[in-house]
Amino acid sequence: MLSQKLANVTAALRKMAHQTGGKLSLDAATTDILLTNLQELADRFETYEKTNGPLIVGEASLLAIERGVARGQVVNLADRRTSRALRHDLTPGPGGAA
Repeated sequence: MLSQKLANVTAALRKMAHQTGGKLSLDAATTDILLTNLQELADRFETYEKTNGPLIVGEASLLAIERGVARGQVVNLADRRTSRALRHDLTPGPGGAA
């Protein structure tokens, strides 16, 4: 299932990050592969949505990620150590983390 494959990729990236002190350090080839495949996944979702309508699952989390990446600052919105102003500014709506 797609959900399991995404969970596996996330777990592998998290493991890589933990091995480097919390930073996700990817070489150029791995970064290109990851981003190319992420784009392919987006393209396939687009094809699906044109036929079947939009998928709203995870939309709040994706919006939080988009804002975080655009700012160059990705935060866990559930982290109580994050300043109140920052949480308010990046809040994606009902739940979600970036």
